[in-house]
Amino acid sequence: MSSDMHTAKNSETQQLLEQNSRLEEQVHDFERLIAFLRKISSAANVEETLKQICEQTLQFCRADETSIILTDRKEPKEAKTLIRGSESGEEKLDNFLNRLLCGWIAVHKKPLLTNNLAEALGKDNIAGKYTEITSALCVPLVHEEKIIGVINLISASKERGFGEREQHLLEVMAPQFAQFIKNAHFHEKLFTETARLKREVQGKYALQGIIGGSPKMQAVFALLDSIIPTDVRVLIQGESGTGKERIARAIHYSGPLKDAPFVAVDCGALPTNLLESELFGYVKGAFTGASQDRIGLFEDAHGGTLFLDEISNMAPEIQMKFLRAIQEGEFRPLGSSKLKKVEVRIIAASSESLQEKLAAGEFRQDLYYRINVVTVIMPPLRERAGDIVILANHFLEQNAKKYNKTIKGFDPKVIAHLESHSWPGNIRELENAVERAVVLCRSDELGVHDFPFLESVQPSDNTILSPRPLQEAVDDYKKSIVSHVLEQTGGNQTKAAKILKVNRSYLNQLLKKFSE
Repeated sequence: MSSDMHTAKNSETQQLLEQNSRLEEQVHDFERLIAFLRKISSAANVEETLKQICEQTLQFCRADETSIILTDRKEPKEAKTLIRGSESGEEKLDNFLNRLLCGWIAVHKKPLLTNNLAEALGKDNIAGKYTEITSALCVPLVHEEKIIGVINLISASKERGFGEREQHLLEVMAPQFAQFIKNAHFHEKLFTETARLKREVQGKYALQGIIGGSPKMQAVFALLDSIIPTDVRVLIQGESGTGKERIARAIHYSGPLKDAPFVAVDCGALPTNLLESELFGYVKGAFTGASQDRIGLFEDAHGGTLFLDEISNMAPEIQMKFLRAIQEGEFRPLGSSKLKKVEVRIIAASSESLQEKLAAGEFRQDLYYRINVVTVIMPPLRERAGDIVILANHFLEQNAKKYNKTIKGFDPKVIAHLESHSWPGNIRELENAVERAVVLCRSDELGVHDFPFLESVQPSDNTILSPRPLQEAVDDYKKSIVSHVLEQTGGNQTKAAKILKVNRSYLNQLLKKFSE
């Protein structure tokens, strides 16, 4: 056999092997697909159906995040995200990106597979966290020749981009998804939010879910008791990570507007032009890329609450239009000559001092007084040391359950370290620190070694011996001992008083003093 014939034979053999490998992969995919479809068809309710669709498509297509969106049968241009699934834990496939992708499908009426979102959706739209997305796949859900929704998938991994395999699998599954959703009679209920979803959200953000026993948090709760029964405009101020949005949700979902929409927008996350279109919407042709009408968040929140986080970052040119909208109850979408009427309750938040912004001429005085009817000041975590142990134990219990870990508590030495830490990131930093410790913990107790940033902190005994007023050192030592004993008794003050051999009333006095 000649060398050329031998080479040709080897090439043919290699091609056959590759074809065989592809066929085996396809057979494997379709076997899993059949099992998956059977599982969905036997789902007892819509929630389980959507959950199964999200979980399985994440695995099938090796995606980081997926979402399911349905369009309104009566208003085809309207769409809402039903459910999201995420492997990464950090949401990039948010409401804004979902709207963009859904809009692309509505215009082109075909699947979108791209490894360049900026090219597909416009450079102005793809900025910040969206630039980390390396691949996107979006397929319409078609029922009776009509697009009733979209399933979106994204990947932020350079090694796991989507290709023809993933597109083919999703196109095969999409009609089945549409049929299952239709069969579950969920499509008609989409835009009126079911009682189940309302109860879930209210339970998550109810006032009693905000943890805090310190005097400063008790003062916040007392103020909220007066605010919640009303629809008064509220300004929430406090450092980043102190729980401003959670307070806003508690006000909304515990008050008279709890059955109406709660719409949140981060004024610091979007450039001026995008924030304006996000708030007020636009009409077709208002600017390059505006291929269809789009309602804004102001209109989305009609009858309910619009929460503006970091309102201090709102550009002056938008402040005037926003002021008119809340003052007159009307606004014009970008590119439109028609006024739209809205009735919206405003809750705003800022981690910067709006008074300083006023003095610098960077925030309108009339807008400030319009949004600031009642002010809620969220104290930083360093000023509510008495809450640190309560919060840490809450996050420990929450994450131990989430990651299926058996961890009985904290080493007593850790508590003193946690309470002496400044927590510049406030509650968010504490929550992340405990979650990381739970994930990496290899014992049944969290120790100082599980919190690397605390290892550089001197032990409490050394802190107590540092040069300073004697009474201050004595108070710190008492606080450390009491904290350790309470940790050992699971927070039972009666048991702690017996161990310390002090009256319960004296222990209460100490705890009150330590939390101030």
